[in-house]
Amino acid sequence: MDLALSKVIELRESGFQFLHLRDEDGQLDRIMAFKQRRGFIDSILFWSETEARAGRLPAVRDSRRAAQAVWIYEGPLVEAVDRLLDLPEPGSRNAPTLMKRTASDLAVVTTLPFSLKLPPGAIA
Repeated sequence: MDLALSKVIELRESGFQFLHLRDEDGQLDRIMAFKQRRGFIDSILFWSETEARAGRLPAVRDSRRAAQAVWIYEGPLVEAVDRLLDLPEPGSRNAPTLMKRTASDLAVVTTLPFSLKLPPGAIA
């Protein structure tokens, strides 16, 4: 647990923001950390030290389609944090750019407990 906690602290010190996501009974279900980086959002969602999902998603996307990631990893929390923090800076050589698979649970907007209702053409 000490190593996992130190990795969560490392995320915070790297500028990630945190959301505590609760289930329908109000109990803590999972934690999300996210950080915007040059047109992308790096995010990680974790349930325990053995279960985490991390990804890099475009910051702007068509909300009528499921979110897709250019990079995604599922596994233990420590490994997920290490791999996420080791990703090359977006736009740099070797940074992932090809859309891979659906990652809607890693999209911050679809994870928030509210939705924005905007008229067509509105800018949020």
